Amino acid sequence: MKILILTGLIMVSFLASVSATPSSLIWIPSTDIQSKDKTHFGIDSYFTPQPLKAGETTGAFTTPDYGLTWGYKIFEFGIDYIASQNDPIYFNAKAKLLGNKATDLNLVVGLYNLGTTSTTNSEVKYVLGSVATKDGTRLTFGYGFGRQEVLGDDHNMIMAGIDKQLSDRWWIGADYQGGKSSLGALSVGASYNFTPNAALLVGYSFYNNQDFKNTITTQIDVNF
Repeated sequence: MKILILTGLIMVSFLASVSATPSSLIWIPSTDIQSKDKTHFGIDSYFTPQPLKAGETTGAFTTPDYGLTWGYKIFEFGIDYIASQNDPIYFNAKAKLLGNKATDLNLVVGLYNLGTTSTTNSEVKYVLGSVATKDGTRLTFGYGFGRQEVLGDDHNMIMAGIDKQLSDRWWIGADYQGGKSSLGALSVGASYNFTPNAALLVGYSFYNNQDFKNTITTQIDVNF
């Protein structure tokens, strides 16, 4: 298994060099891989419910985040443009090592937040597994770590999530990322599919670090 995970990370690292929010639950990555015959376009926005006071900061990177994601065989890779940043380009990549059905053990390895400068590149590497119960509830658990130079001393993190497709239209979920870096948060949300290829997710993130303001997120997802 260690050899399998290491091989997957090496392949993902190669793809990321030519390819980032990956397919996700609300805040953390998911074990899903984008379909090879579709391009995914997303607009993720994060904002505080109250105006910020002088010197305060949000728990989000910035807003909005425009992303494109593609799938190829067992891989997914993408590129994001985060508006209002001086260095706005980020990359991500993911590989599925196990699992074909929701009820299987699904296992992925990946990287995200691959910035283009030493101050924006937090380079989070992660391994995630998921399995669905008989009623369709999916449980996700994993571990990630990023660059200490960007995330600080709390750069190692557990990842966990629970989600369920309630109908063809409605989905609900919650996820958690450990640590008190800018990535540490508990998030809850719900998504509605307006069409088979377009959905809107609305969620709320409670940051582990109380220096960060909690944020509302809206995420528009379109496949074409």
